[in-house]
Amino acid sequence: MGERERRRCRERIDALIHADLDVEEARLAAIAELRRAIGFVRWCWPLTDPDTGLAMSGIGEFDFAPSLPRLVALEEQGDLTSKPQLIAGVPASVALSAATRGDLARSRRWRECLQPYGIGDEIMTACRDRYGCWASVEVMRDSGDRPFHEDDTRLLDTLAPALGTLVRRSFARRRDRRAPLADLRPPGSILLDGNLQPTGWTAPVNDWLDDLGGRAALPPAVYEIGARVLTPPDRAHGLRPGVRVRTMSGRWCAIEGARLEGGTAPGVVVTIRPATAGEIFDLLCKAHGLSDRERELVSAARGGLATGPLARALGISRYTVQDHFKTIFDKTGLRSRRELLSHMAGR
Repeated sequence: MGERERRRCRERIDALIHADLDVEEARLAAIAELRRAIGFVRWCWPLTDPDTGLAMSGIGEFDFAPSLPRLVALEEQGDLTSKPQLIAGVPASVALSAATRGDLARSRRWRECLQPYGIGDEIMTACRDRYGCWASVEVMRDSGDRPFHEDDTRLLDTLAPALGTLVRRSFARRRDRRAPLADLRPPGSILLDGNLQPTGWTAPVNDWLDDLGGRAALPPAVYEIGARVLTPPDRAHGLRPGVRVRTMSGRWCAIEGARLEGGTAPGVVVTIRPATAGEIFDLLCKAHGLSDRERELVSAARGGLATGPLARALGISRYTVQDHFKTIFDKTGLRSRRELLSHMAGR
């Protein structure tokens, strides 16, 4: 691929940022551009919590789902390529062939989880902008294909901020046709053993799983959280074992984990519960790219203050308050303070 083709790919990705696409449409359109530019067979593109890097939900074309628990465990423990390393480090993209110096078998993650499915080289990219890491895209070639060229990795590394902004803006653009009801469901808990296999759960988990996509398979975040909790301290990267997820009904939940104490074997309890107003507010402020001052203003408005009291509380003029709200409405696509406060509360 020449410089002209790479430039056109970057231009098309930049154009997608401003298109009126939801988060799934945006990723599908971007994957089509990337596939045209560098060529690959399988791919997966999960959204991630910008604070923890854990998966919210994902789309893709791949067939190694049965290996997922083991794959995420090896990533959390620090394989030669892993999502946690990319989220916190530089660069944002890495090819497996480069990390293994041409010997893919040096990667335990590849040997145990990818090679059995006929997968060869892979490029992993953390889609991060200045507000956080919003997704990780992984593109894979078959074992009989040539490895990715360093120019392919460089292109994805260059595109990482644009891909992060694309996902963040399309994620923030999501609008439900009807407002979800307040989430009064009790928390549910899942017990995982040392191999991340479920050994039991409480009754409310069934309702949560139905709302998260069905009981046929646990959400990937459950495995990631379990692996993160069980990772030995000397291999840990310091990211918190928790994620905020919007369910199919439009409500928000938090999934978090903790190590089980007192047993004879290692284990994890993963809890699914309604997300708090503060957790939702924090995520949506980042998604909409609100500045610290804009966030402070919306936070004060959540307390019921009108323009005058807001101005006095923040030490600014009424006109400045109105200017800030105008900018916030432009960023969120909302038209009134009532809509804004409802949206920022997750309703």
